Amino acid sequence: MKNFAALYGISFVILGVLDFIWLTTMGDSLYRPAMGGMMRAKPDLTPAAIFYVLYVFGLTYLVTWPAFFGPALFGPALFGGSGHVSLVSLAIKAGLFGLVAYGTYNLTGLAAINGWPLNLSLIDMAWGTLVTLVTACGSAFLLKAIGWVR
Repeated sequence: MKNFAALYGISFVILGVLDFIWLTTMGDSLYRPAMGGMMRAKPDLTPAAIFYVLYVFGLTYLVTWPAFFGPALFGPALFGGSGHVSLVSLAIKAGLFGLVAYGTYNLTGLAAINGWPLNLSLIDMAWGTLVTLVTACGSAFLLKAIGWVR
């Protein structure tokens, strides 16, 4: 459990830093013009914090942890295999996780909210894919650098 918490923490910091940079540099130039009055003047940080806690938990539990340590964190293994995957496989799985999560948000917005911007949705889905992939691969790099995995 200690290793899971550390991996979660590493991932949380990487994602937090990257998303902070993205949102502070792109917020006023990309999101605000596209979303207009739908965007708050000042973000409500409580739902944002809940999202990051849940998102990084999902990424760590479903993607990064199984890549290195196998699926048996909270119970018996459900799948066979050593739990060790290539960096390419990890990148693909993490990118897919990001695409599905950010796609869920953006495609629901397109389906349900009048004036939801398609161009912003496509950019945001690409960002979600990239930031999740980089977070997982960055965590893998750090795990190797500190000697947790070979």
